[in-house]
Amino acid sequence: MGLLDFFIPKETKFFDMLESQADNFVEGARELKSFVDGYDKLSVAKRKGIAQKIKRIEDKGDVITHEILANLDTAFVTPIDKEDLHNITILMDDVVDLIDSASRRFIIFNINKTDRYIKDLTANVLDAVLQVHKGISELRKLKNMKNFYIKMHSIENASDDLYHSALEDLFSDGKNAVDIIKYKEIYELLEQITDTCENIANHIESVVVKHA
Repeated sequence: MGLLDFFIPKETKFFDMLESQADNFVEGARELKSFVDGYDKLSVAKRKGIAQKIKRIEDKGDVITHEILANLDTAFVTPIDKEDLHNITILMDDVVDLIDSASRRFIIFNINKTDRYIKDLTANVLDAVLQVHKGISELRKLKNMKNFYIKMHSIENASDDLYHSALEDLFSDGKNAVDIIKYKEIYELLEQITDTCENIANHIESVVVKHA
């Protein structure tokens, strides 16, 4: 067994752990979409139950993040630069945290009903997360993924447009100041998730370019 062969298991596990985190935040995004789509008809108890489930997904994400970073600290050889692995790991953790924060705001703010912007932004969140999942799954191949980047940027641009339209309507439809604060923060959190997914895509693109 050569020296490179000796290190292959250590290299491979970083991709495996990133893929585990990607699986985890897809689960979180699906739960968030289910939560939002059915929110208006759910009892308070069921709303809290789904939010708690998302929190457990976030907790699992923290464990995976800690595992990746701990292994990164002791690794001699990594499949891509340590800095890139670290940045992608932290951004993926941010996605799970933001999904959890968004669901919790509905409960904390005692939101009575959603609106079309929340539903559309949440749908884009799931699309963005699924796209990142695809990118992470392909990362170990270190091949050009032009369509992945184009799709990811398209999703983020759509979310950005939705976010600004939501704010425009929010400040013009006569809502009281408290409701404006509540809905504005939820819009912002949902838009931040797609922003973060785009940042992950940018890091993936950078990694692929370095290894081209």
